[in-house]
Amino acid sequence: MDVSQYLSMFIEESKEHLQSLNEQLLVLEKEPDNSDTINEIFRAAHSLKGMAGTMGYKKMQRLTHEMEDVFSEIRNGKVQVNAELVDLLFQCLDELSKYLDNIIATSDEGSESNEQLPELLSAFVKNTSAAPAVPKTETATAVATAVIENTKAEEKFRTLKIADHEKKAIEKAYEIGKNVYGLTVHISENCILKAARAFLVFKTLEEYGDVIKSSPEVQEIEDERFDFDFSVFF
Repeated sequence: MDVSQYLSMFIEESKEHLQSLNEQLLVLEKEPDNSDTINEIFRAAHSLKGMAGTMGYKKMQRLTHEMEDVFSEIRNGKVQVNAELVDLLFQCLDELSKYLDNIIATSDEGSESNEQLPELLSAFVKNTSAAPAVPKTETATAVATAVIENTKAEEKFRTLKIADHEKKAIEKAYEIGKNVYGLTVHISENCILKAARAFLVFKTLEEYGDVIKSSPEVQEIEDERFDFDFSVFF
């Protein structure tokens, strides 16, 4: 998929998320235990990470990924917010703003990168976490299970017809100790550029496994030849 057509949408939504991050960090500085603020920052970092990854902006993706990890540990009670962390997060916000300014000017993040910031975030978690990080495989299982639980109202994936080669792929997955999940994704009917939203979902799924079947087919979804939902096995 050519993502250049979504650049203006990416820029506008990134501005909104960065503004939200700035406002929420100011609150967090005064109220380090504010769970609503912590959740808002996590969601903003998660959204920025997904959008940046889709657009191919690796520096933004890496930095927001580390921010998301920090707030995931905070939400789990394994890391405590302190002045050192808040200061570091404001530095990250400044760096993200620089990347976005470059993108607005040139459609590119630019060649400069503060590699120290992601490393400092990662080190902060390792140094202050009271428990080991959750392995990625367990995280993937938890995410997929949560998605499936939330779609019981309309589990359209259960009606998909599975071809022989897809059955073999499923059997092979079980043979090597992997799980296979089915889910149906619903996109708001008020959403613009629904194909871009769907593409973000597929990019996220690819972080956790391989898509075995999609209905409609991926190409049809990219061409916006679908309603407001699609189903997959992965």
